[in-house]
Amino acid sequence: MSPSAPAPPPPKGVAGRIDYDSWEKRTSDLAKQLDDEEEAERRANAEALGHGKHARSAAEAAERAKAEDVEKTKKMLDAYKKREEGVVESLTGLLGSVEGGGGEEKHQEVKYVTRDVLGAGKRVINISDSKGPGKIVLTQDLSNLESATPANATLQAKSYPGDAENREQMPQPTIHRGLIKLNLRNLHNCTVVVKCKIITGTVEISHCEDVTLIAEGDDATVVTVQADLCTNLDVQFHDSPSGKNVPLRVRDTTSGPTTTLFWGQDQDDRIYHAGVSKLRVATYRDGFVDQETRADYLEDGAKSVGNSAAEEVQFVTSVVNGELTTEKVLSAGEAKGMKQGARPMTERELKVLEKKKSQIEEALEEKLKGMVQIKDANGKTLVKAPGEKASVDDVVEEVYASATKEEIDGIVASIEEQKAKGNEAFTSGEYAQAVLFYTMALDRAAELPDATSVTERLSSGAAPTEKLEQLFPRHIVLSNRSACFLKLGHHEKALKDGVDAEKLDPTYVKGIFRKGLALHAMGRYEEAIKSLAAAQKLEPKNKQIKQALQFAEVRMTQEVRKRLQG
Repeated sequence: MSPSAPAPPPPKGVAGRIDYDSWEKRTSDLAKQLDDEEEAERRANAEALGHGKHARSAAEAAERAKAEDVEKTKKMLDAYKKREEGVVESLTGLLGSVEGGGGEEKHQEVKYVTRDVLGAGKRVINISDSKGPGKIVLTQDLSNLESATPANATLQAKSYPGDAENREQMPQPTIHRGLIKLNLRNLHNCTVVVKCKIITGTVEISHCEDVTLIAEGDDATVVTVQADLCTNLDVQFHDSPSGKNVPLRVRDTTSGPTTTLFWGQDQDDRIYHAGVSKLRVATYRDGFVDQETRADYLEDGAKSVGNSAAEEVQFVTSVVNGELTTEKVLSAGEAKGMKQGARPMTERELKVLEKKKSQIEEALEEKLKGMVQIKDANGKTLVKAPGEKASVDDVVEEVYASATKEEIDGIVASIEEQKAKGNEAFTSGEYAQAVLFYTMALDRAAELPDATSVTERLSSGAAPTEKLEQLFPRHIVLSNRSACFLKLGHHEKALKDGVDAEKLDPTYVKGIFRKGLALHAMGRYEEAIKSLAAAQKLEPKNKQIKQALQFAEVRMTQEVRKRLQG
């Protein structure tokens, strides 16, 4: 049965073949046309229902603004994800497919990964789905890869003929050399040798069997290894540097190694592992084993608890008191709300922190000499006279409104964790992600009992002259988030955070400085000069503040000139 209207013949390409590119373009055009029609229909329906361009109420306006912010954030995150994917080089099957082989004897291969292997802009390497026997070597050549962190765009002045500002030395991008990160997944019966610098110092290993990871030489900066669900994993450090290593400046054939601090000589050099059986960790010096230890998650006591499998229990191997030691990482509940930054904690470290906390509390108690201070729900301070014995119903610790000291400590620890994640994201150039972490920290800080006094200070129109005492220094987080907004080009938001940081602590120079940078970026040079001058007064020797102030003064002079000529 033939159709009433014959379909157009498929477009022909070279030698009579179907031109699939033409079909793809036609399909794309039709899809766009349908999307445009649906959007036009949606707008027409919205107009019919009274949902026009302008909001009908303050609540609707607020809701629209919120939706726009969510959409902007989504676009930023999508752009970040796209940028992140653009730096990843995936190398699969370097030594042969995992599915192939079938027990045949194979010649041991050696594959070298150099800069020539990587695509343009690739700085993260994923090596996966490969089966040996063989060796994969990440050569020292990869240490020459360059990644640039751009300088503050607000300090980049345009060039004007005969302008004095042209002679000023502009801030240059920061250049980082080496790989950013290395990921190993689903490798079997092979050795991976790292001879290059890894900027983050991080190697992640998962679902590997009979694999040896070797960090070898002065450039092999492997600080932290995260291993999950592996069997027969051997991690070796051959004269490789610690994360805190400060290399010697002179390097030639007679100066010897440039490493001054070897892996394991700093407490942050660690191997985290979960679900890893038959793990061996060893450090080598001059070709000989210096330290060695073995671990197995089942032998070390990992057990299923509730919905959590034994493979989810995390352990850490590091050098403790001069020896390689494996310890169990505590869960959030086991850590009793205590934190040491963003780093997981062991039972030994918990005891150390508890001891320090006890010493501090004893010193405070001695200083207060029995004075117990209580704040009621209205913020009124009640002070017992020294020596007066508290009744059984009295609260021994200081109470802020309805929160106990333990509750406050738990909230502060959570804020510290989000702030640490924000700092890490900022350092990596992930500014949108850093904004989210800093915002989460500030949201958590809003749960602290001193939130009312903070809100009052921020909403006050007067310029405070004294620092507001807080349970957590919010002005630092606000200043950090302001720096992120500056990087992202959101100058109004950067200004607001800078202003709020200054209100909470008028002596915090970073908050004042970032407020000045935001004003400068918005073209409000006269106000920027006042803020930057105030920052310089606090830190007269700060070259960055001095340079920013000079730029603002030049811009102000140019604006005055234009007005006079105009």
